[in-house]
Amino acid sequence: MEEYVSFHKVLDLLQSFQENNPRLNSFGYGNLVDFGKNVSGTTVVYPFLFIVPLSIQYDENTTTYQVTAIFADRLNESLDNEKDCVSDMSLCARDLLSQIKRGDLFGYFETTLPAQAQPFMERFNDNVAGVALDLNIQIFEDINACVQYPTPTPTNTPNQPTPSVTASPTVTPSITSSPTNTPSVTPTNTMTPTNTQTPGLPSPTPTNTPSSTPVVLDPASLNALWWVDFTDASTLTINYFPGTVDNADDKIANVAFSASTLFGPGYNATGYNGVSGDTQTNAVPLENQLGTYTGHKDGFTWFGTLKDDGVSQRGGCLVESYDGGFPSGTRVFFVRDTNTPPYTWYARVRLQSGSDLDLGFNPVLSAWTSIAVRTWTQSGTVNLEVWENGSLLTSTSAAGQALYTLSDQQFRLVFDGGIDFNTEQFYFDKKLSNSQMTSMFTYFNNKY
Repeated sequence: MEEYVSFHKVLDLLQSFQENNPRLNSFGYGNLVDFGKNVSGTTVVYPFLFIVPLSIQYDENTTTYQVTAIFADRLNESLDNEKDCVSDMSLCARDLLSQIKRGDLFGYFETTLPAQAQPFMERFNDNVAGVALDLNIQIFEDINACVQYPTPTPTNTPNQPTPSVTASPTVTPSITSSPTNTPSVTPTNTMTPTNTQTPGLPSPTPTNTPSSTPVVLDPASLNALWWVDFTDASTLTINYFPGTVDNADDKIANVAFSASTLFGPGYNATGYNGVSGDTQTNAVPLENQLGTYTGHKDGFTWFGTLKDDGVSQRGGCLVESYDGGFPSGTRVFFVRDTNTPPYTWYARVRLQSGSDLDLGFNPVLSAWTSIAVRTWTQSGTVNLEVWENGSLLTSTSAAGQALYTLSDQQFRLVFDGGIDFNTEQFYFDKKLSNSQMTSMFTYFNNKY
């Protein structure tokens, strides 16, 4: 098995598979929003293989590239070839697995079986049908600080002749014929100490800089209670035919937020990184099971990304929670827009007295924006704030009150009657400090 196969070579090998497959006429790769573009940027000729990179996992002796391989063929205007397209593209997907296991791609990388593919019909702007194959491409390469990977070698070799000429007389003065060989070996070896020494001397700087900079923080690093990310396809269960999200995994506790099959939030290629959850008309919410999130703190902080075009149907809800479950429990908080004029967004929290504390706000329209809601009890006063893109947007308070005491929260995400978009959201069962708020907005800014 060949070792150190680069991601570049993986894509080249997948393209060579397409070129040798009698059914497939063109190849492309990129984010899902780039579907329909081939590697040369010209018009796609169907049937078409498109690779969507999802993640890279590094293990002790392997690197695994997780991709989605979309095999698609164009539908007739009459749609009378739907079954043929799905059948033919399924055979192509099976052929790819066969070539990896026992064919032309054997010896370059491995994959795990069983593998799953989702059939789809009438998808994308080109109105195509086929299958989307979830593929784990496993490369064999060990973690070895003494061996350089082959890719950097040609890049660094041109920079090495000068020092190697100086080193050659010093290291091998007795061998006249070896200087030619010595530099070719020496640059590779020299590169190792050079690269090792370079991080070695200034190593305190790169080591300490990330740990002191809020850029590297994500919701998990600040102990978020849950985190749902619609830009991470590996955490989603998607019905490609209607284009809906059936499940979205909590990236903190690895539990599912689930919706009724085929009726969950819309899965759209209109958000950051090519995907978003859409509250769409009559969408069923993604919900956790009771007993997942219990306990009570004297405050909470919620973050989410939002796009409200100001034109489409109103009434979308990004998040709400019920203590004890919907519909019989007590609604603890929500963030949603109204479906009646003046179409204001609201953040609402429940007070111990049984009343609610509301805070209206108007996000930037027709643009993606980062929103946060922070609430806490202090000295007998409940404080409620809405932040937008890193700055405090508006706030209110209720004196002589306390936040409702929680026991068993059920969260409901991205649903109801409005058409608003959301790429991810996460929740802390505590009040974040101002510096932590800044860190989370920095996380959004760097990602999007």
